[in-house]
This record gives sequence, C-alpha cells and structure tokens, in this order.
Amino acid sequence: MRNIFARALLHRKRSKLDDEVFAEAVLFDDEEDMDIKRARNTCKRPGGSNAHGREDYSASTWARMLRDNVDELLNPSSAKAKLFRTRFRVPYPVFLKLLTWTKEWHEGEGHGTDCSGRARIPTELKLLGVLRILGRSTCFDGIYELSGISVPTMHKFFHSFTSWFADKIYPDFVFTPQTMDDLVKIQAAYALLGLPGAIGSMDVVHIAWCTCPARLANLAKGKEGYTSIAYNVICDHEGRALAVLKGAYGATSDKTIVRFDDFVDDVRCDDFFTQFAYEVRTGPADGDRKMTKGAYLIIDGGYHPWEATQAASKICSDPNYALWRAQMEAVRKDIECYFGRLKSRFRMLKTPVSFHSKTDIDNAFFTCVGLQNILHDWDKEIGNLTVWDVEADWGDFADETPEDEDDDVARHWCRPTLHRSSKLGSTFEPEAKDDFSDFGAASFPVGAARELGRARPQPGEAARYEAKQAELVTHFTHARQADAVHWLRS
Repeated sequence: MRNIFARALLHRKRSKLDDEVFAEAVLFDDEEDMDIKRARNTCKRPGGSNAHGREDYSASTWARMLRDNVDELLNPSSAKAKLFRTRFRVPYPVFLKLLTWTKEWHEGEGHGTDCSGRARIPTELKLLGVLRILGRSTCFDGIYELSGISVPTMHKFFHSFTSWFADKIYPDFVFTPQTMDDLVKIQAAYALLGLPGAIGSMDVVHIAWCTCPARLANLAKGKEGYTSIAYNVICDHEGRALAVLKGAYGATSDKTIVRFDDFVDDVRCDDFFTQFAYEVRTGPADGDRKMTKGAYLIIDGGYHPWEATQAASKICSDPNYALWRAQMEAVRKDIECYFGRLKSRFRMLKTPVSFHSKTDIDNAFFTCVGLQNILHDWDKEIGNLTVWDVEADWGDFADETPEDEDDDVARHWCRPTLHRSSKLGSTFEPEAKDDFSDFGAASFPVGAARELGRARPQPGEAARYEAKQAELVTHFTHARQADAVHWLRS
C-alpha cells in the first residue's frame, strides 16, 4: 500500500514540474528527456510550436488569388480588379501602396522573418484580413478560413495596424485647411451655392457598441436607444473629411461634444478663420456688395448658436428666409451623405462593434475615415469622381501685395475659378472674392482634449449669430434673384 501512495505522489509531482526539472531530478539524459516530451506531446515539432504545425499560407485562397491574377488586378477595368475592390473596398494599386507602408512599419529590418527566425506570415494576407474586417465586418475566424492566419494572430495584428494607421497615416490624409489657398478652395464651392464663408458641414455620428461594459452603459446609451460611441465629424462639399474628434460616450449631447473639438475652437477664435474675408451682396444692383469676415460651419439645430456655427431655424416664416433655409438644409446633407458612404463602404461601422476597448473602436474609426479620404483622392485622380477643383487666377496682382484693406483691392486679390472634371467640361467663376492680404498658415491636432474650449462665448454671441445669419439671408436672396446660385452636383 505504501508503494502505491509513493507512486501516486511521484505522478502528482511530475504533473506539476516542467519536463526539464523532472529530467534533472531523476538524472535522465537528453535522449530520454526527449522521449518523455514526445510521449506527453510537449516537444517542439518541425514547422511550428503547435501540435499540428504551421499552415501553408501560400496555398490559401487569398495567396493564390494574389499570385495568379496579378496582370488582371493591375488592369482597373478587368472583372478581377472590380471584384477585388468589392471584396476589400480598395483598388489593387491602393492596396499595393498600403502594403508598402505596412511592410515598412511591420517588418522593419526583419526582412521576412519573425523574432524566432521563421518565415513571417505574409504581410499581404494580414493586410487583406484587416481590409476584409473593416469592409465586411468579417469575424476573425472568417479570416482564418480564407488566409490560414490564426484568430489570435489576426486579432493582435488588426489592433496593432489600426493603432499605427490612426497615429501615422491618418494625419497625412485627414487635415484641416492649413493655408489661405486651402481655405479659399473649400469656401469657393460654397460661395457658388449661395453660402459664402462656409467651410464645411458638421454633425455627430453614433457607432453601436454591443460589448459596452456594464459600468459604462448609462454613459453610452443615449437618445438612439442603444449603447454607442459618438464622433463629431466635419467634411467639405466635395465629401472629404476635414476633422474628426475622438469618440465620446453615446449619451453625451452634441453641445457638450463640440466644446472639446479643437477645429471648432480654431474657427471660433483663430484669426486665420475669424479674419477670413469674403464678399456678400447687400442689394439687388450688381454693385451692391461688401466684404465681410468670419468663416463658419453649417450645422443642425443640436449645436450652440455661435457666430462660427450657422443653423437654419424652422420657426421663421419669412419667404426669403425659407428659401435660404431650404438651401442650407440641402447643403448640410453633405455630412449625412458622408456618413452613408462611410458606413456602406466599411460595414464594420454599420453593425454593432464588439471590441471591449473604446480606444480600439477609435482607432478603427480613424482608420476607416483615413481610408475613405485615400479612396476619395484616388477616384478623383483617375477621373471616377465628379468633383470641383479651384484654380486661383491672380491676374494683375500676382506680384503685388495690397497695403490696405480697400474693398476694391481685396476683390481682385484672388479670383478662384471652379471647374468640373473633364467629363463635364463646364466652368464657373465664383462670386466670392477673397482677401489674401492677411496670409497665414495653421496646423490643427486631431482629437486633442480641451476642457470646455479655448474661449467661452463672449457677451453678445447670440446677437452676432443673428447678425451673421441675416447677412447671409440677404446675400442669398439677391444672389438668387441675379441667377448667381449654382447647384454643383448632378
């Protein structure tokens, strides 16, 4: 009986000790130690550390697709190239560019090997996995079926990629106007629409968060009726994102969120925007014009009534105001259409997000917005997108700098010309004439938290808001009567 207990005790000890420690304890040699490991299925096997060896990534569905269809993928009009963009949301040339950046970051100086010296999982397959997750909200196990990449590996790479993309690539493609040239190009399109001085549309979008921690449920569940993360987004009339604020919990109101937005603070307080000059009509005659200052953002009624944020009221019955309100609301749909395109292209944002960390959701959202701008630039470059370009005609003032702020000089200082893409071939000269005498540049960080804004509204903010709006209504009324209001989209 004592021998039985002794053997049981020995077996119990062996189950708790590592093989190496036990082998040393009983004085086994290396060969006997390896026999023990093989018997217990704990030794390393050729090709990998798991019991089944590594997957043959070169034989996966995606690897064969990349290897066998290169010529067709490079031809944008081919069926394979169109199918590639449908499945991964980006054209193949854009994928190659993303792949170059990803390899520089992910592989570094490893030259195709991981930390243990084995051949890396192809970065091409990892990048395709990220694009498929963002574009079709595919689960990580679905990536394993198509590429052979295990769920833990894909999970780790996805979050590492979105964090890197949001930090390094996103700022290069999502940025606010930094020079007066940038500002006048954005504003000129709105001037043709009868809304001079506008530089973008702003609204908050909610992304459903199905794995919100219980302790945050009361903060994340707002008027939508489900837990969500809210993002304040600003885009121009062309449909390009200018700024995105880091996510707030869904129960936070738009009025609170906007107080944390650096770009809105700059539009309100920075001389680069507050001293931006543009022309408005003051009467029916062609000469009834004046220069006014102060850029603004087009919003809905959920924000503060600041001079730099203009929203159309629904209770005013004046006929001229009603016409201006209809135009404002139609143009404000730019941001709503942007949200629709973003969610349709990246379905991960359309379905409830199952990440537990808000930071991971922020990184994924910024990655989608950055990719959206990259695709916008690509489609614009190859002619797939009908957009509006602005070319400044400096005229006789190319080598001169006005020494005063005389209205006549300011009118001629810059004459931007808007033209559609080559497919349409039409050209307009905008009504807005911008003053370049106060030339400047600015760079704005994305998502920097700032308690309650750089500056609180000063006394008389409501009066300035109403005065600015009355000025815009008067301009639109006379511009419409003069047939100087154009609709830029077909």
